[in-house]
Amino acid sequence: MQRPFCLEGETMKRKVLVLGLVLTAVWAGGCIVIHSEKEVPCKPASVEPEDATIREIDAVAKLTLDHERKRSYQRIAEREGLGDGAQVCLIEAVFKRLSVEEMQVDVLLALVNNPSYSAAAEAALLERLDRLSFEHNKRKILDAIDERKA
Repeated sequence: MQRPFCLEGETMKRKVLVLGLVLTAVWAGGCIVIHSEKEVPCKPASVEPEDATIREIDAVAKLTLDHERKRSYQRIAEREGLGDGAQVCLIEAVFKRLSVEEMQVDVLLALVNNPSYSAAAEAALLERLDRLSFEHNKRKILDAIDERKA
């Protein structure tokens, strides 16, 4: 009876050994990956200045702190040559992304006082003026618009 048990043990040892060799071959062999990349010169994307400004406004919206967004929006609002679309986009972003009304008013006044302030921006601002809660803030904006026309 000892003999069949030994044969069975040797057979088992062989199976384990073969299995171990197969697993080692698979593990050691692994995958060979050949990565070839053609060098393509990086061409700058052609973007209109207004599109770039709108993208900048969208990027500013992702800042986490309100005062950082306000500071960046105000810089944009003061920029000369600001296009109509960028001005309207900025107005909408100010109302959506600045939670403190005084900050909103500061940025909007900077835009109204910009030499590039447009009729389209004025229409957009007047349309959204009721989003301001305080009467005195609405009056500040209206007075600034009135002074531009004088």
